[in-house]
Amino acid sequence: MIKVGQALVRYFLNRVWYVHPTVTLLIQATPAICLQVIAKAAKPSVERLHLRNLFTDGRRYYLSESQNGFQMHSTSTIPWRRRKRTQVAAILFAKVSEVGNGITRIQISTRMRALYFLDIFVLPSWMGALLIFGPLRPQVALISLGILFALSWLWHWYGAVLQATEMVYFIQVALEDLQQAEIPLLPAVNQHVIYSHDDFQQQWQKFYDEQKHKNEL
Repeated sequence: MIKVGQALVRYFLNRVWYVHPTVTLLIQATPAICLQVIAKAAKPSVERLHLRNLFTDGRRYYLSESQNGFQMHSTSTIPWRRRKRTQVAAILFAKVSEVGNGITRIQISTRMRALYFLDIFVLPSWMGALLIFGPLRPQVALISLGILFALSWLWHWYGAVLQATEMVYFIQVALEDLQQAEIPLLPAVNQHVIYSHDDFQQQWQKFYDEQKHKNEL
């Protein structure tokens, strides 16, 4: 039962809460330089016209420092209400760490904003009260209520996915000027890697006997 519960929780988080697959970037630069480049790119400027596509529809990016990296959210203008901006639907979390040899790893995850998630239930709940206590039969009212919740979730989820995708793309484009780091893979056959179970048992027994011999001395 515990495993089933954990599986359901993971399914819920992956399908509802997290709105973009985790992305990992390896950059040949220090964490400070990476953060400086991202912060600079978030401000529109005529000196960076090659980034102008990132700011279409009045899109803006807002960064804030966190303990292990930074957070980001984004908004854009509403076409029919230019003085109003869209809600913050998604929050991006970037974990920045240095892995050695001047290589920085940026692990990006995005989730739906908590208040935006709760907004899914506002309109359907209000309409549901009218449907349940209205003249409709209970079966029809329940089906209509389910459809309202599904449409509200799809609308909010799509908005969060769109913002998350835009923010991930922004970070990838902003860091294009920095060299992408490549960590060499292990060769197909390596003398330092044990491939079979029997070889592992032999090596482990050899290591154990050596340590036992040292202790006896």
